[in-house]
Amino acid sequence: MKQLVIIGASALGREVSSYAEECGMRVKGFLDTRSDILAGFGGYPPLLGSPDGYRVADGDVFVSATGDPAMKMKYAAMLEARGARFATIVHPTAYVGKNVKLADGCVICPNASLTNDISLSRHVVVNVAAVVNHDNVIGEGSTISPGVQLAGRVRLGVRVFVGIGAIVMPDIKLGDDVVVGAGAVVVRSSERGVLVGVPAHHVSTT
Repeated sequence: MKQLVIIGASALGREVSSYAEECGMRVKGFLDTRSDILAGFGGYPPLLGSPDGYRVADGDVFVSATGDPAMKMKYAAMLEARGARFATIVHPTAYVGKNVKLADGCVICPNASLTNDISLSRHVVVNVAAVVNHDNVIGEGSTISPGVQLAGRVRLGVRVFVGIGAIVMPDIKLGDDVVVGAGAVVVRSSERGVLVGVPAHHVSTT
C-alpha cells in the first residue's frame, strides 16, 4: 500500500496532511529540517526526519507542501534524485473542469476552482478557494495562494508566487520567479521582480 510522505511540516504541510486523509490517502509522516516543528500540534502523523537524509522506501509517494517555490523545488529535486515519486492531491470539494492537466506533485486545495483547458506543471499548489480560469498555463513549482483570481489565458513561468487574494487580469504573462503581493491587481505582464498594489507595480527588494 502506498504511503504519502509530506515534505514540509509547517502550516501548509499540516493542511495538506488533512486534505490527503480526506482523499482516502494514508499519510506516513512529514519531512522537515526543524525537529520541533510539530511541537504543540497533536493528532498529526509523525516527523520522519529531515529531507536531506531521508531514504526513500518501497511504497513511498511524496508531495511537497512548502509555500516558497524555490524551497519546494529544491527539496523535490533532492528526493527525485533518490528515486522519489510524487502524488497529485485533489481535494473532494475542488472543482476541476474539462481538459485540465495536472502534472505530478500538484496539490489542489478545498474549494479551489479550475475551469477548462488548463495546464499545471509539476509541484503547483492551488490553495483554498483560489480560481484558475480557462486557458491558463502555470509553470513548475508555482504557488497560488488562498483566494487568488487568475483570469483567462494567464501564463505563469516557473516558481511564481501569487499572494493571498491577488487578482491577475486576462492575457497576463509573468516570468520565472515573479512574486505577486497579497491583494495586488496585476494589469500588465512582467518578466521579473516583486509586484504589489492596485494596480500592481514593481518594488525594490534591496
